[in-house]
Amino acid sequence: MKRILVIILLLSSITSFACDNCNIFLNISPNDYHNSFGIYYRTRHMFGKYNTLGQVRLKHGGGQETSTLLSKEVKDIYQSYELRGAFYWKLKWKTMFIIPIADNTQKVNGLAKYRVRGIADPVIIQMYQLYNTKQCMDSTDTPTHRVAIGGGVKIPLGSIDKTYPYGKPNVDLQPGSGSWDFIFLTTYAFRFKSVGFTSNLNVKFNTYNEDNFKYGNTLNFNANVFYMKKIKNIIVMPFIGGYIEKFDKDYQEIVIKDSGGATFFGNVGLKLYKGAWSINAQYQKVLSTQLNGSTQLFTLYRTTVGFNYNF
Repeated sequence: MKRILVIILLLSSITSFACDNCNIFLNISPNDYHNSFGIYYRTRHMFGKYNTLGQVRLKHGGGQETSTLLSKEVKDIYQSYELRGAFYWKLKWKTMFIIPIADNTQKVNGLAKYRVRGIADPVIIQMYQLYNTKQCMDSTDTPTHRVAIGGGVKIPLGSIDKTYPYGKPNVDLQPGSGSWDFIFLTTYAFRFKSVGFTSNLNVKFNTYNEDNFKYGNTLNFNANVFYMKKIKNIIVMPFIGGYIEKFDKDYQEIVIKDSGGATFFGNVGLKLYKGAWSINAQYQKVLSTQLNGSTQLFTLYRTTVGFNYNF
């Protein structure tokens, strides 16, 4: 009996030693811990109608001339074409960048008033992995957790002074914001077998541009539940969840009352993985919104489509 106990204790100590020293991080999704390049297309559709008093729901009130828009419908379409990259350094460190090109349109009663194109503000983010479940000899079906934090900066390279025959578009339609803005974020991911959960929280602190205009600070939170299944040589990962964005009020010498608020979206999307390639698509429909003032457009929906190559 003593001999059996000694053997059990010895095996137990070996297993503990192995788990304490294992160093292979478990994947949450395919191609984790691979460098990647990607091309993304994003859209945001906004709509409102001015009444006879010049009141409408417009995203930001600053700079918009309402006198010529009485009793008219206004639609803003924000489009972005982005080159994205992610690079790992010793597994726990990940550097990401986004280089966007803006293509924004404002339509009044169905006719295009402005179409503004140009390089927008690039973003650089540095992430650090605080925790990730590690692969051990007894962890075949172990739930996997991952926590990461990061920070970054948005660089004001995009133009803020494009002018057209109808005049100078609202600052929202310009490709850039003209300000250095700072981003802090945290992510959490969980997976057990084929089911998982991901969440992202980021806060952006904005500064003043050369026109003495400052966007309000923003807070965004995104959470999704996903299911993963392999069909032949393709991994299919549908997901569903929600997204919240909250904007503080803008400033231009004084607080702009008709700015800021919060919007809640429902998310639905799909990711496909095949070898080194992946495709993802997402549709976000507004479920509720609460905006300040009476000159802000309502967001109707957002879409995202992306292609990635991992290496």
